[in-house]
Amino acid sequence: MKYSILFLAVLSLLVMASGTAMAQWQCLYATIDDTPNGTGYATQSVGVISENMFVALVMTPNVRNYMIPYAKADSVLGRINNVGYGGAATSGVYQTWSDGAFDQVPLLNATKLFARPDSTIYVANNDPEHNILVFKFTGDTVKAVPPFRRQPTGAKSIFGVAVDNNGYVYVSNDTSIGVTDDIKIYKPISQWSDAHTDLPLRTINLPDGIYKGITVSPNGSSLYVSDATNRRILKFTGSPTTGYTQVPSFSFQLGAADTTLVTTTLLPIPIHLGYLSPNNILFAAVDVYGSSSTTYGTYDYGRIFLLNPNTGARVASDSSLSIIDVAKWNLKMTGGYNMRTNGITPGNASGYTSTYDVAFDSKGFVYSQSYFGWTVEKWKYSGTLPTITTSVERTSGSIPESFGLMQNYPNPFNPTTNIEIRLSNSGFVTLTVVDVLGREVATLLNEERQAGIYRVTWDASKLPSGVYFYTLRVGDASTSSARSFVETMKMVLTK
Repeated sequence: MKYSILFLAVLSLLVMASGTAMAQWQCLYATIDDTPNGTGYATQSVGVISENMFVALVMTPNVRNYMIPYAKADSVLGRINNVGYGGAATSGVYQTWSDGAFDQVPLLNATKLFARPDSTIYVANNDPEHNILVFKFTGDTVKAVPPFRRQPTGAKSIFGVAVDNNGYVYVSNDTSIGVTDDIKIYKPISQWSDAHTDLPLRTINLPDGIYKGITVSPNGSSLYVSDATNRRILKFTGSPTTGYTQVPSFSFQLGAADTTLVTTTLLPIPIHLGYLSPNNILFAAVDVYGSSSTTYGTYDYGRIFLLNPNTGARVASDSSLSIIDVAKWNLKMTGGYNMRTNGITPGNASGYTSTYDVAFDSKGFVYSQSYFGWTVEKWKYSGTLPTITTSVERTSGSIPESFGLMQNYPNPFNPTTNIEIRLSNSGFVTLTVVDVLGREVATLLNEERQAGIYRVTWDASKLPSGVYFYTLRVGDASTSSARSFVETMKMVLTK
């Protein structure tokens, strides 16, 4: 009997281990590209209101746009109406923002929509005034509603729009060449004037280049921008009211391996970005971007990266967790990167990888779109997504004379505390936390850092009350080098 129990216990552990190893991203459904559920034409962006309720932004051949709402969606159901499907799009169907009277703005070369749980929709539009247009998903359509908000942003084309939990609106220019207001931050729409003449609350000047998407952490303290010219993502910290500074230590950079099988002249770039809360994971949609026929055949790359919002590193070395490989999934489901069965997609693959956008519902499901597949996709990770409980902020531009680990504050704390570290030289830095038994309970830093003074904020809400010890290590402390350091201090969590 004892051997049977032991055998069952070992078998159970093996099954659990096997289940963990097999965890992966899976496409739960793709809106089949056919009436009545396809988006109708090239799908630029998707905004999610709640689970299976979303709005797709469609681009017609004459660079006009319309929005298609979905409710209770799956692969074959959910589209609210058939306006603009297929051939109708080529005949010039498009949508107009209107106050119901004389103020009207056509959707023109719109590149991004952002949806909030209250059904408010923000659209980065490229009419002559480059407006941020505000709509509402009313249950059977998407339209402008009183008080009819829109915000002209200036003479330059815009690409990205994001909104934080306080309602501040963040807009990114498509190009920063010759201008200094490359990122514009506006007050919440409740404070916009009826005359549509509000100036940005803040602007950020970026180096000359081409930029794409923008996203922000829920409280507005971290801002991320896609740098298409250099194939990287930039991070800024601060607030809409006090301004932002760039974080040079943040690094997400595409490299030589990030290319397609077809051509090296059209390279994948980070396009739109998203921030998943409360997991605190930065998502980046990466693909070859463009609506030209020259992009056909480059469907083998499209991916969504899951990144640490503090460092830019992938959240795990295991790519089955840290990358949603949409192209690989299409290959698996259809037998090709641009394959369809009998002219339509299967129920859980777009068939044409052209992943430009990423969005989430409140349950953590991930939504993307296929530009050339005319679909919206819903993704789920079969395991458990990590939660990034640490934020890192450089608090001073000065370089300290020596390494230092300061006492955390507050102490005792519940549930968050701050730890200041001082780096007199650049190097590989680890900051770990152990309990009184010496068991590691958190790794707060494990990366290369530039010299400077940093504040590390740790959320210990998932741990019990007790005494903990935190250790800072820089370089190889066993060498007694001036460029190495190790020190441990005690802190108390009291709940």
